[in-house]
Amino acid sequence: MKIPEEKGLRYKTSRISYIYNYILIIMLIFFLTLVLPLFELTPWLSQLITLAVMLPALALLFEPEIERILRQYLITNTDVAKIEGIIIKKRIAIPYQSVADVRVIKGIAGRIFNFGNIIVKGMKDDIFMKGIKEPDIIYRMIENKIALMKKPARKGAKSEKAD
Repeated sequence: MKIPEEKGLRYKTSRISYIYNYILIIMLIFFLTLVLPLFELTPWLSQLITLAVMLPALALLFEPEIERILRQYLITNTDVAKIEGIIIKKRIAIPYQSVADVRVIKGIAGRIFNFGNIIVKGMKDDIFMKGIKEPDIIYRMIENKIALMKKPARKGAKSEKAD
């Protein structure tokens, strides 16, 4: 039996939020191609250093893709959710009525390339939305949905009274 997929807006971590990873990779490649040949090393030591530099570079390169596969964020009409995992899915949801605070954090690169982290604080759990593109728009969307949930009933609406 197939479980129906939830409806809502899905977000994943932006690749541009890993700009520091890409800068480090460029620096490591620069080290390998320009600095390492200046030293007179034996071939096996040179290969060992190359391997020792390339493994972290590959880890830095694949980190954004692993993050995007493992984690996604969902904004529905009733709650904000974080879904983690591949085989075993873990879902944390915070209904809008239970949201205590919403924050956007942007660093220098985040302000330049328009990405940031959104923290949704609930009564029990917090959801940390990492590296989201255009976080201010998503922040306003969540704030609007919270305001709609907390809006008092309209005046003039009929109510039943016990006699």
